[in-house]
Amino acid sequence: MTALFPPGIAEGESFCNRVIERKLLAENIGGINHSVIMAPRRYGKSSLLNYVIQEKNIPHIWLDFLSIATKEDVVEKITKAAKQLLFQLSPDLKKIQHQAKNFVKSLAPELSLGAMGQSVTFHFGNDSKTTIDDTLLQLDEYAKRMDKKAVIVLDEFQQIGELKENAEIEALIRHAVERSKNITYLFSGSNRHLLQGMFGESTRPLYRLCQPMSIDRIHQKDYIAFINKAAIAKWGESIAPNCLQCILTLTERHPFYVNALCHKLWQSKEMPSIEMIQTAWDWYITTYKSMITSDILNLSANQRKIIQALSREPENEPYSARFCAKTKVSLSSVKQSLEALIKKDIVYLNTEKRYSLVDPALRYYIITH
Repeated sequence: MTALFPPGIAEGESFCNRVIERKLLAENIGGINHSVIMAPRRYGKSSLLNYVIQEKNIPHIWLDFLSIATKEDVVEKITKAAKQLLFQLSPDLKKIQHQAKNFVKSLAPELSLGAMGQSVTFHFGNDSKTTIDDTLLQLDEYAKRMDKKAVIVLDEFQQIGELKENAEIEALIRHAVERSKNITYLFSGSNRHLLQGMFGESTRPLYRLCQPMSIDRIHQKDYIAFINKAAIAKWGESIAPNCLQCILTLTERHPFYVNALCHKLWQSKEMPSIEMIQTAWDWYITTYKSMITSDILNLSANQRKIIQALSREPENEPYSARFCAKTKVSLSSVKQSLEALIKKDIVYLNTEKRYSLVDPALRYYIITH
């Protein structure tokens, strides 16, 4: 049953709700409308993308740019991904050899027969421009010739913006994406503010290239239904309402922490009580203290004062004289510090239009230590 609350990507029965987002994303893929997925870290962006792609059963490749450090790293990832997508678009090796020669000019496929059966090796051109925009365009042309649609996911895409050649790479990617006819591009990343800059600033090559999609926390009623279904499967009955509320209050419906807490609770043979829930949450905070507090280690003194205040009570008027007096921070420093905290995804404006900490575990740690 703990598989219903995975620490990583949620698949199948472990995927909770997101009906509206799934519908919109599926429509975008069907209509070749490129999207950029915006949400704080660990909100389930990858789970959503993976679920919809699997649901549509569409050829796809997943590029993760988190580890890139150079332009050459970008080129290598794209060229490797191109080979993977070609195989998905045409599993017939002889056919792919013939078609690729005609329609994917930057590739030189060689068909060989060995002890393990037939295989295809692709040789890519050395020119970096060819292996970025030309290869992507030729992949799209190949998909068109095969009368198939496909998806390319570009995850942790904000890392491209950190490279010194970012403008060149972004321009090449835009050139390919805006001309795509059969391939839908889905951009995502763990720093939504860097992504907003890449796609929202008029001076950037990717300006208004994609439809932005925001992901919020899952609604309480949907979590109640999902958790109770898992409880019935595990213990034969629903969880007491006050216990459900305790789970959702402690985790603040943050998807990562709902899964983390329930994963621990579902390991027990006993139905969770308030005491068990609180004990499990305290265990998690203690065990993962270093990970939870990593975001605050490099904050300035003023930034720490602000998150201490917001951890105790969300604020709808952070620029008021009252809040400045409460934090003992000047108005100019509050503005500067709050802007930095928002960019780092440590603070956000919640659905009640109040500034609060994004991470409920960090908030809990601050007020209890």
